[in-house]
Amino acid sequence: MKLIEGKLKRLGESTVNMKTEVVKYSVIQIGDQTITNFKISRKLNNFLQDGIETDLPTKLWVTGGLRREVMAVQLGDGARYYNLSIGGLLFFTALHFSITAMAFNLNTGFGLFLLVMGLALYVPVLLDCFRIAGIGGTKV
Repeated sequence: MKLIEGKLKRLGESTVNMKTEVVKYSVIQIGDQTITNFKISRKLNNFLQDGIETDLPTKLWVTGGLRREVMAVQLGDGARYYNLSIGGLLFFTALHFSITAMAFNLNTGFGLFLLVMGLALYVPVLLDCFRIAGIGGTKV
């Protein structure tokens, strides 16, 4: 998880996937950083857009790696908002590890590969979810 902080200067073009309730921005300019191709949930996007209207700094908690998603937003007044699908993430983590258990029966090397891949992909994101939920704020 990465924390990006600064005055929110620009939200670029966005596309909305109505089925998954996700907004994808082509560019977000915050502080002296420009980040590209980031996703954010539609509910959390409402609070991100409020950051444009204020001169106070905005904080974004974002995932790293392949997901590139905004997990939480803190506005200049200190209000924190997060939208985490911990249940969905737990489901996919359990599904991955059950497939890994089946792969161990077929081939130990392939099972070990899936185990390492699951630990690298799911566990850090799951821990970040609990970390963000633990810092307080309002779930949207």
